[in-house]
Amino acid sequence: MNVVPTASDHDSGGSFLGHNAYFCCPAWNLSEWRSFDQISLPINDLGFRQGVTAVERLRTYGGTIFCADQHLQRLAETLRLLKIEKGPTTVQLERLIEECLELNADLVQQSDVGMTIWVTAGSSKFAPTWAVHLNAVDHEAVARRQSHGQPIAVTTVVQPPTQSWPRHAKVRNRLHYYLADLEAKEVAPNATGLLLDSDGSVTESSLANVAILRDGQLIIPPEKNVLKGVTMGLIRKWSNEQGIQCLEAPLMPKDLLQADEILLTGTDTGIWFANNYQEGSPRRLKGEVCQQMQAMLPEPRIRPVSEA
Repeated sequence: MNVVPTASDHDSGGSFLGHNAYFCCPAWNLSEWRSFDQISLPINDLGFRQGVTAVERLRTYGGTIFCADQHLQRLAETLRLLKIEKGPTTVQLERLIEECLELNADLVQQSDVGMTIWVTAGSSKFAPTWAVHLNAVDHEAVARRQSHGQPIAVTTVVQPPTQSWPRHAKVRNRLHYYLADLEAKEVAPNATGLLLDSDGSVTESSLANVAILRDGQLIIPPEKNVLKGVTMGLIRKWSNEQGIQCLEAPLMPKDLLQADEILLTGTDTGIWFANNYQEGSPRRLKGEVCQQMQAMLPEPRIRPVSEA
């Protein structure tokens, strides 16, 4: 017999642990707002048994979800690619996103937050389990990366081939990212690990899409070979508007050494840069193009340190 958690111990003290999250679990006949710490998965759910979970990470700027339409479009594409049916509709999620912000106004008004939407494949007997909830943004880490950059390390971990699953699908099955970051931390404690493709080119990391600037051109890995990043899409659009030629081409490790700037993009941190690539390579400062790109992001809402 499955023991279904209840929301009787709801923590309304403004913590992420007790914030209001939406949880839908047909196996337990649940579809309700409940305390975040009362969300769990049935043991037979494929999200637990096989890691079959579509996921989308969003964040707010000034209390408003950034690029919500693009994130929901990507989630819908992930569900299609994974053949997960009977999950939430885009219209449902648009409404729940707004409700989540309203119900957790005490958190959202203090500082910007992240939001996660995940949908499992359910089981042979039950439709998908899914949730909409908040998550904390590490604003200190974000500020550090944006100002001072982050080390990167090209690892020996190779992306699963597209024949295994499409790379445009954003999923919770992230063993390859986990192993890459473990390897990267042997280079530097706060490094993020870049995964390789079968041809030896670099693709992406658990945190970021990657691009380089060289001779006035923006060069990014072929879109079909990486997760279709929402922030990277903005970078491409901005580059075209600024007259910077944007090329898709495999990025080999040597190309990183020859780059004028190595750019990293991802939802939580936005736009930042690689400040170190490998032992012996010169440490990089934030470049002019990175500064210009960062300026196009909305102003964040961050709680003053004195109030934290």
